[in-house]
Amino acid sequence: MAITLKQITSYQQADLEELYSMIFHFYKEYDSLHSISKTSIGATIKQLIKHPDNGSIQYVYNEKNEIIGYTILIKYWSNEYKGYILFIDELYIKPTMRSLGYGQATLKLIEKTFSNVTAFALEVSPKNNKAQNLYEKLGFKLNKNKTLLKTNLTHP
Repeated sequence: MAITLKQITSYQQADLEELYSMIFHFYKEYDSLHSISKTSIGATIKQLIKHPDNGSIQYVYNEKNEIIGYTILIKYWSNEYKGYILFIDELYIKPTMRSLGYGQATLKLIEKTFSNVTAFALEVSPKNNKAQNLYEKLGFKLNKNKTLLKTNLTHP
């Protein structure tokens, strides 16, 4: 299965309507309590274009050069793991393309492309057993620590 990842490097390059559609579906499907807007998506695109060392948004293309998904990748240094961690913040494959091996192929390509990092991390919705099984099959394990999050409600 030949898939490719193509990083969004300019705002003009972003097929915004298709990206918005996929991101809105991602959140509706697995995190309906979380609000997401075109404004916040646009801020993410601008931030990652301006600071590519921090991460990227990548389209996932199939062998017919069709956009079949996207991924948001965030890179950060970890003292505990003694190197960079690539956090797969979001990985979305369109519903019509699921269960065809594209998710697995995308993760393998991410690992190959970013082989210089110490670890890969991701989150999975408790509702998404199929994805969790895939991640475990590919060697991802539950971390020993729980992640806690406190949002900064005064920050826009």
